[in-house]
Amino acid sequence: MNYGLNVNTLSTLFIRSSQQEENGIKQLEDKIQILLDLISNHTLPFSFKESNEILLKWKKDGYPAIHHSNAFNQLYHPAYRLIHKKYVPFLELFQYIDNHHPSMISIDGRCASGKTTLADLLKQIYDCNVFKMDDFFLQPDQRTKERLESPGENVDHERFEQEILIPLSKHEDVKLCKYNCSTMSIEPAILIPYKPFNIIEGSYSMHSNLQKYYDFSVFLTVNKEEQLSRLKKRNPKMFNNFIQRWIPLEETYFNTFSIQEKCNIQIDTSKA
Repeated sequence: MNYGLNVNTLSTLFIRSSQQEENGIKQLEDKIQILLDLISNHTLPFSFKESNEILLKWKKDGYPAIHHSNAFNQLYHPAYRLIHKKYVPFLELFQYIDNHHPSMISIDGRCASGKTTLADLLKQIYDCNVFKMDDFFLQPDQRTKERLESPGENVDHERFEQEILIPLSKHEDVKLCKYNCSTMSIEPAILIPYKPFNIIEGSYSMHSNLQKYYDFSVFLTVNKEEQLSRLKKRNPKMFNNFIQRWIPLEETYFNTFSIQEKCNIQIDTSKA
């Protein structure tokens, strides 16, 4: 089953899945130790001495790839390939993109649910631009009490529409002016050449004023325990700020405008 994915998408997922992950050797050696323990306590019917010698030689040789036997290759002819389980939740999204060729999709959802990670993955698979809502925080003069108390208004969606979405809808290049939180000012424009496929990533990308521009929308969610764990690892110094400010603001926006229900698909990344 290929879920209707095209060859380029499948090959990219195969390649990324085969690449060595961080701590790959350590993980392998931990599993080898488990194997030896199972042989040592006679759970597995192998010679501990012979197995240990074979594994030590494999380690000395640098853990070269072990190929399947001829019998295995014959039974599984012509071939098979695997993709990492972390890509499985997104197969429906890949299928939609491959079969419908959208011009613009939105990735909204809870903080630490993997929006940026998914956008980066899509950029590696497809020839697309990625525009981030995080580059459009409110300027100081916009941060009025009335606005900050209104659901979904703590982002400059007006400027995002004018500078990003309207030019894209006209198939024009984009002059991206990011908001710099350190200097609290807008940076000089960066010219982004138009591409037929564009990703809009970040919380508030499904603001009611922006939804009309998208061909498809994705809502990423994550359970509370995993969300807090990811936030703590990502930025310990900002953890309390997320708990006390950003998460409540997001949840108010999601609930007030039924954002999750309005998105075309919802993906839970808790186990991804």
